[in-house]
Order: sequence, then structure tokens, then C-alpha cells
Amino acid sequence: MPRSETVRRLAAAVLTERTGRPYTPATLWGIPERGQRDDRTVTDNLVGRRSLASVLATATAWNATSPASQATLRPSSDLFTAVWDADRQQPQSTGRDSGTDHVLPPMMTLLESHLADLRRLDDATGGGAISQRYVRTALDGVLSLLQNSRYTPDIGTRLLRTAAGLAQLAGWMAFDADLSASGQRYQLLAIRLARASADHDTVANVLGMLAYQHAAAGNPTAAIRFAEIAVETAAKSLPTVRARALGRLATAHAAAGDIDAFRSATDRCRAFLEHRRDDDPPALYYFTADQVAAESGQGLVELAAANPGAKGRRLLEEAHSLLAPITAHGPTTGYTRSAFLHGVHLARAHLLAHDTETTLATFGKLTTHLPDVQSVRCRNLLLRIRRHAGTRIKSASGKDALQQVDRALSGI
Repeated sequence: MPRSETVRRLAAAVLTERTGRPYTPATLWGIPERGQRDDRTVTDNLVGRRSLASVLATATAWNATSPASQATLRPSSDLFTAVWDADRQQPQSTGRDSGTDHVLPPMMTLLESHLADLRRLDDATGGGAISQRYVRTALDGVLSLLQNSRYTPDIGTRLLRTAAGLAQLAGWMAFDADLSASGQRYQLLAIRLARASADHDTVANVLGMLAYQHAAAGNPTAAIRFAEIAVETAAKSLPTVRARALGRLATAHAAAGDIDAFRSATDRCRAFLEHRRDDDPPALYYFTADQVAAESGQGLVELAAANPGAKGRRLLEEAHSLLAPITAHGPTTGYTRSAFLHGVHLARAHLLAHDTETTLATFGKLTTHLPDVQSVRCRNLLLRIRRHAGTRIKSASGKDALQQVDRALSGI
């Protein structure tokens, strides 16, 4: 039994989300719960019609919640309802005449630049505790300006969009820390804030992120639903926005084991991405042909796992050709976390292909970059693949190599 009460509560929350059945520390370890049960869920105060003032107040209160308390948030069975309602938040003129401070254009430009820098930080290190703390601090500052300062309607729209971007990033980092429920709450807030500022591109992007997260959690049905809504939302957007939504749909179809649908969505994604523009949304700076290749490689590994035999081997060969470049060059281009993540999937591909030597070599490369990546999710994925490798690799040299992975993961 974990000694930490927070760890016990977090384990119960994760099991509840993954299985759909309610778990508590009491049911898992037979220990009495202290005080009243924590029944907070992802969708609290985020279902139904909500004024912008109410959304801002909810966002401020949630963002001020301690990380330990956020970690024990319970998943919700009405997430689709909450997303539906959030997607209908009414656009609102956001000029404000009262307030001690006046938000001028130079300050607004600085805030937008800060958001861009925080996204780059996420590319490099992932959702570590310190990165999450800085994003929450930035979000708190923008929410405070929205509620307490004066600004023109144009600046108000930019403030809302920056708040939506920060909420989206906070949600993504929470997911990257294996705190899915917390991440979903931030993303519900991001959808509401983006809708209030008529930012349909961010809405489509967040819906795609929800699709990706459900695919990663082994829920392809929900992943496809979210991805299809993202594609519909992006239908009148710029080609890169449409490509991003189709890439999420491809990932969802891979999780569902549908090879034909995966390839169709991937081909459409690549076709749209050929028409990148200088005025593409800033949040999609990372979405290039190399990123599509990496995501496609990950999808092919999922499909290969569900298709053993000759078909699976062909899929693994294709996956290797797509995953190897970003695994090798990602750390030198600022995308250390992505390189690590897709390197883990590359190791899984080699393991599925029964290529022990290359599997261990890939593990060795991953351990050299492990100190630079704070992503809990990436580390847990590596641990999962390492455990799988331990059931197959029995040679003395292989066991030594796996022990090196263990030491790297433990920080020894």
C-alpha cells in the first residue's frame, strides 16, 4: 500500500477513470477515509448555460486549487454533455471600462509572447511540476486582468484567447503528468474561453486533444467521437487547422484498429498540410510533416499490435521508417519530449518485431535523454514497455541493459 495519502487517492482516481467503476482508497486498501468523501468531478459548474463572468470565476477558482487537490479530481460520466455545452458558449464583446490598471497593446503582446515561450518549454521538458506551476501562474495573471482591469474590445478578445491558450496548455501538461481528469477540466474551460472570443480554431484543437487523450486511455469510441467533432468544427478553418483535426482522427482510428480509416484520415491530413500559411494559428507551429510522420508511426505500432503475423510485420517496418528520424533528431531541434515519446513507441515496435538487440539499443538512447524529460506520462510509458521487455528478454546482457533502464527511471 502506498504510504502517501495523495498517492492512494490518485491511484483510486486513475482506476475510476480507466474502468468506469468507482474506486476509493477504502475499497482498494481497506483503510477508512478521513472525513467526507471528495466528490468533485471534471464537469462541476461547467454544464449548461454559463455567463462569461461565471466561467472566469470557475476558471480562477479551479486554477487556484492546489496540485495535490487537482490530482484527486474524479472523472465525470457527463463529459460529452459538458463539451457540448462548452461548444455553445456565446461570443461576447469583452471591452471593460472600469478597473485600476489599463491593459495596453504592448502588455498584450508580451502576454502572447509569454504563451508562445511556455509552449516551447512544454516541447522541451513536458508536463513537469515546475512547468505546470508557471503555466498556472500565467493563466492566473490573465484571468485577473480580464476580471479587474480595463481594456478595449480588441484587447479583451486577445486576453480571452490568451487565457484559452493557457488553459489548453495547462490541460495538456496535466495529461502529460498522467492527471487526465485535471487536464479535461482545464480543456473544458479552454473551450468556453475560446468560444467566448469566437476562436473556433482553438476549439477544434482542444477537441482534437481530447480525442488523443481518450485514444491513449484505451477508449477509441470516445476518441473517434471527439475527433469527428473536431473535424466538423474545423471544416471552415485554414488548411493547417483541418489537417490537425484529421491527424487526431487518424490516431483515433488507429486506436480502434481500423487500418483503412487510419490511412484515409492520414492522407487527407497530409494533403491539407501542404497548404500551410503564414497566418496559421500560433498554437500549431509544431504541426509539420515531421510531426505527422511521428504520429503516423505511433498509430502504425498500435495497428501492428492488433494485427500479428505478416501484416503486422509490414506495419512495424513502416512505423520504424517514420519514428526513427524524430527519435534521432528531435532532441537537437527543441522537441526533446516528442523525441522521447516517439522513441518509446519505436522501442515498442522493435519489441513487437522480436528484435532484441535493436530494442535494447533504443532503450539505451532513451535513458540518455531521460534526465531532460519531466513528462510523467512518457516515463510511465517507458516503464510499461520495459516491463513488457522483461517478460521476453532473458539473456544476461539483456537483463543488464534492462537494469540500466530501471536505474535511469529511479534516478540512481
